[in-house]
Amino acid sequence: MSNNGQSDYLKKLHHVTDDAKTLINRAIQNRVCIGITGLSRSGKSTFITSLINQLKQHGAKNSRLGGFSPWLKKRIIQVTEHPLENRYLPRFDYEQAVDSLSGSSPQWPVPTRDISGVLLEIKLADQGWFGRKTSKSVFIELRDYPGEWLVDLPLLKMSFRDWCVLVEKQLSRAPRSGFSDNPQASLKQLDPFADYNPATIETQRAIYIDFLHACKKQSPPLTIIQPGRFIEPGTQAGHPALHFVPLIACAGYSEAQLQSAGKNSNFKQLEAIFERYKSDIVKPFFKEFIEPIDRQVVLVDVLNVLHGGEPYLHEMMHALEAIGESFEYNGGLFRSRIEKVLYAATKVDQVVSQDHDNVRHLLSCIVRKSLERIQGAQADLRVEAVASVRSSHAQTQGNEEILKGISTEGEAIGFVNPRIPDHIPSEAEFAAFIDWKLPELKPPKGIRAHQDQAIPHIRMDEVLHNLMGDICR
Repeated sequence: MSNNGQSDYLKKLHHVTDDAKTLINRAIQNRVCIGITGLSRSGKSTFITSLINQLKQHGAKNSRLGGFSPWLKKRIIQVTEHPLENRYLPRFDYEQAVDSLSGSSPQWPVPTRDISGVLLEIKLADQGWFGRKTSKSVFIELRDYPGEWLVDLPLLKMSFRDWCVLVEKQLSRAPRSGFSDNPQASLKQLDPFADYNPATIETQRAIYIDFLHACKKQSPPLTIIQPGRFIEPGTQAGHPALHFVPLIACAGYSEAQLQSAGKNSNFKQLEAIFERYKSDIVKPFFKEFIEPIDRQVVLVDVLNVLHGGEPYLHEMMHALEAIGESFEYNGGLFRSRIEKVLYAATKVDQVVSQDHDNVRHLLSCIVRKSLERIQGAQADLRVEAVASVRSSHAQTQGNEEILKGISTEGEAIGFVNPRIPDHIPSEAEFAAFIDWKLPELKPPKGIRAHQDQAIPHIRMDEVLHNLMGDICR
């Protein structure tokens, strides 16, 4: 056996051993694995940092976790981080994120680009037989991963032609059709029946990837970014299965016509790579990383999408539908058994308090609409509106509430927002948000998250209650 083959074999053996240990531990302990993902720019790294901090700093004077029963009853004795059981899962760098928030010039944590995790033990005061005081431990594993990878799930049900036709439709419709760097004309030059030329394909692939990055950098960002590994490859950067591109000219041919193409044609060669992408990258990710997850958080930047209008909202709904299909719906494609899903609208500190509940209701309408076509959902679904880090404060001027914060340029600013609807807006209602954008704020000064302070937040206690309240009883 070659050294590489032996390494792969040992890695698989270690995965099996680690998974077996985890299953045994789950059987004898109060333990839960929570997946955390989010659509573009939803603040995933900041959310994870705040979630860990609220637990670790439960005893701080400024801790505010009234919605979390163990905190309210003073049952939390200690929160300790342990090494991850899966030795191939990188650790989430909590210390670096906390240092960013706690500096003299606070910065948001650097976004994560790959998978990571953390294992926490929450030691709780408890009562044993005859009222005797005792304690118990609850183990919480957090798994962090890019939302773009979940949106790849529908590719597993598509043929290469299906995906090419889908991309052709996306490029032909708003909002992508209006982008100056839309690659539709360039990609149409690729003849499915022409001889495969790797150099030509790589040129077109680079153009397509640049466009995907531009879609993600839009304000608001687009959320259907496929293939997800084209812009967030993680450890798969350079993998041969990433070297394909959509042949949008396939829309003009039937599947039978395309299957008659020569073995060395663009269609046959790229079809083979596309299938390898699914088998070598997408499926193993779901099998090895998603299956162990018991509960799931999906972060959604629902406020920014209002500025984009109806096309962006529909795009978000399709992305949430794709994400929803990956959670235990009739068993899905995998033995995933996710029992709870929490959809959380982020950055709610950037609208006035009277609109917080409307943000939550708006997200609930979006989630309900996005899941209409998914049958037999078994997971317990919840919706919340949160601010992982409260970066604004309210003041009253006359009869109006205004918000104040520090801009990314370091200037003190005040702002208000149009009234947030508690339902999916009509085309006319979207007009109120055309000229409105969420302000880009810096974290507030004075956070000592690595010393004696809990990070200021909005409703992160409700997140804790929804995700782990039951196992902390």
